[in-house]
Amino acid sequence: MPVQARKLPPLFVPGVYFLQAIPVALVQEVASIVYKDLGVANEPITRWTSLIALPWALQMLLGPLVDLNFRKRQWILGGQFVIAIGLILAAFSLGTASAFELSLVILGLTAFASAMCNIATDGFYMLAIPDHREQATFAGFQSTFYRFGRLFCTFGLVGVSGLLMNHAGVPKPTAWALTFGIGAVIYALVSAINSRAVPRPDADQPVVATEPGENRANIWRTVAVLLTGIGVYFAVGTVTRLLGQVIWQSVDGQVDGPLKNWRLPVENPDAFLAGLPVMNAQYVQLAVAAGLILVGSTWVRASMRGSEMGRAFSSFFRQPSFPAILAFVVFYRFGEAMVSKMSPLFLKDPVASGGLGLNNETIAQIKGVMGVVGIILGGIAGGIIVSKVGLRKSIWPLAIGMHAPNLLYLWAAIQHPGIAPMYAIDFIDQFAYGVGYVAYTIILMRVAQQGAFKTSHFAIGTGMGALCIAIAGIVSGVIQQQTGYVGLFIAVMVMTVPGMLSLVFLPWDRLES
Repeated sequence: MPVQARKLPPLFVPGVYFLQAIPVALVQEVASIVYKDLGVANEPITRWTSLIALPWALQMLLGPLVDLNFRKRQWILGGQFVIAIGLILAAFSLGTASAFELSLVILGLTAFASAMCNIATDGFYMLAIPDHREQATFAGFQSTFYRFGRLFCTFGLVGVSGLLMNHAGVPKPTAWALTFGIGAVIYALVSAINSRAVPRPDADQPVVATEPGENRANIWRTVAVLLTGIGVYFAVGTVTRLLGQVIWQSVDGQVDGPLKNWRLPVENPDAFLAGLPVMNAQYVQLAVAAGLILVGSTWVRASMRGSEMGRAFSSFFRQPSFPAILAFVVFYRFGEAMVSKMSPLFLKDPVASGGLGLNNETIAQIKGVMGVVGIILGGIAGGIIVSKVGLRKSIWPLAIGMHAPNLLYLWAAIQHPGIAPMYAIDFIDQFAYGVGYVAYTIILMRVAQQGAFKTSHFAIGTGMGALCIAIAGIVSGVIQQQTGYVGLFIAVMVMTVPGMLSLVFLPWDRLES
């Protein structure tokens, strides 16, 4: 087995992690540029793209379903097939009159398939490479090909859209429909090749042998958990907006006052809620969310009791030092996640709105080339540093280096330096993030391998981290709307502090054993 494990990474890592990145990059980065070109405002973009990114946050809920049923290889290849179909449908949707609404639904469903495929991929990685030192070494290798997938989207696809719009005179919706079509075809071709490269290690088995009917029961248990999670998401968002309205009425109350952006808009900005008065729409959302939480949580308690899925969840949350682990997962990347969500919009927004007013081709070069090259090199460097120096000795330099470059975005928002400095800023920022992210991934792997449900525990950890990113995206959109880009990047620096403090309380003796 050790000899086989050493031979596996070069065979399966490139394809699976290249493909893993594509739906994530399309939803979390490229979609913002697409919808900006379609004329959608910043706040709905950040809110709805954060919502359709929720499946990656819900990996913590989907993990036991993947862990307890079927082989990880089956989940990987099946998920890639569904994602390819979803990308093809998304391409067609962008050429329709309801491109925003229809594409959001399709990309949201594709994200669910991606989330389950990602869970299986990460679990498969730990099964195929069981040694901790080899995991650390290949974490940079893994990250590199993931970033190549991101490069394909943020440079390749965004650049193609710019060429079609600026040089071929293709209308923006049609250009993006063609661009997504190209991406879908390439994804399908790589997926077909990849199906031959993914090995069949003996260790790739469900955690436990399920009894007849348990697969179906696990699916319904997962549905119950998802209903609860979606209800909580909508409830938090609705309550936040209603609290903003209350604050505006109590403290300001003026249409053009200093807190004017806290009030609800006069007309509903979302086509999903068109036709309802703004306040009524909020009450409807809150009522639906409360119903989902009530039904879902009742169903969860009844269905999970005594099941293997229930034990997979409870064993993660009952582990020693769980509060410290939770704080680390939630806050370590929060500030950087705010930058990741808003930086493409900062580059694209006109100067009058506080942005830099760049076109898609330039953004593709900055975010897609310099940024991705930076994060690739950072991922490789981070893996080497941790494997040579050790996790505990390297974590503080890596963490500080990860967050300090966010100051450069604050400088850019104040100075508006033009195009040239942004190449260096994005490269430095993404290199530092790549280094720091390797440490984050390795800590999650060490936490996951403390019990029997390794894939479930890693999925719960990564899902909680993705939920943090979704919340950070919503928060960043609200802050930017209220304070502009300077206020946003100041808030980013403030939000790095809790993540740094969480490192003090991690159970380092257990993580390095």
